[in-house]
Amino acid sequence: MTSTRSGLSPYIIGLPLLLALVLLLSNGDFRQSQNLLNFSGQITALLIAALGQLFATLVGGIDLSVGSVMSLSSCLLATHSDPLVGVALALCVGALVGLVNGCGVAFGGVHPLIMTLATATFIDGLNHLVLPIPGGTVAPALTAITAVSEGGIPWSLLWCGATIGGTAWLLGRTRFGLHLFAVGGHAHSAHLNGVNARVMVLCAYAACGLMASVAGIYLTARVSAGDPALGAAFALESVAAVALGGGQLTGGIGSVAGVVCGALSLGLLTNGLNLFGVSPFMRGVLTGCLLLAAVSVQRRRTVGM
Repeated sequence: MTSTRSGLSPYIIGLPLLLALVLLLSNGDFRQSQNLLNFSGQITALLIAALGQLFATLVGGIDLSVGSVMSLSSCLLATHSDPLVGVALALCVGALVGLVNGCGVAFGGVHPLIMTLATATFIDGLNHLVLPIPGGTVAPALTAITAVSEGGIPWSLLWCGATIGGTAWLLGRTRFGLHLFAVGGHAHSAHLNGVNARVMVLCAYAACGLMASVAGIYLTARVSAGDPALGAAFALESVAAVALGGGQLTGGIGSVAGVVCGALSLGLLTNGLNLFGVSPFMRGVLTGCLLLAAVSVQRRRTVGM
């Protein structure tokens, strides 16, 4: 993948390295094995959700229902005693929500912001009907695959590796990935070359919804409880991770490596705030500032302004 299409730059790669260096030199607790284990667990859900968001942004869209889908997956898992049924249902519902979003955007002509915000609002209400308050029961078999494996490797790293590898292969080695970039770069030109732009947009949102479900499943298993507001912060944070990774919100530019860098930057920022005892509410403030900065440095003609 060329640097132009990936959006990667030395600044994007250097930001998480700089943050890690600052934390290494300024706080000894950062180097502790328990903190590193917690950090890998904290960043996994964000990384998975952001990789899903990447599909939507590559076709020039955005999905604000990511966090709501994560919460819905959490509610479904916590209210089903059979983990296989809960996981299967969560994945199917996530993909279905993505298909609904894709149909509205691609075939209904609804703006992505409006379509996905409406979907998110509907799901948020549904979540509190399924599980009015945090709680429920999560099967031990699910919580076990978010801790530490028998070989001493955190399961979170295996979740990250699987999603990174699968997404990288899909975007970089398949016709599907090539068509996503083509539609995001110039939908009309892609159509003239035989690409069904509407179907690709539909598939992109379905993939985003499916990945949001996976992130919700992981996070629910990690906290061992369901929560109707579990993914509330992830709609903004997933977009911020893509933008910090060089992804253009108008489509056609982005990469898995960039999303990894963006997620690492946000994760290190959050971890640093925790280590220094800063109010957790500052996380949202700084995330919003970083998102604004990442979009502002893009060329105005690129972001359609």
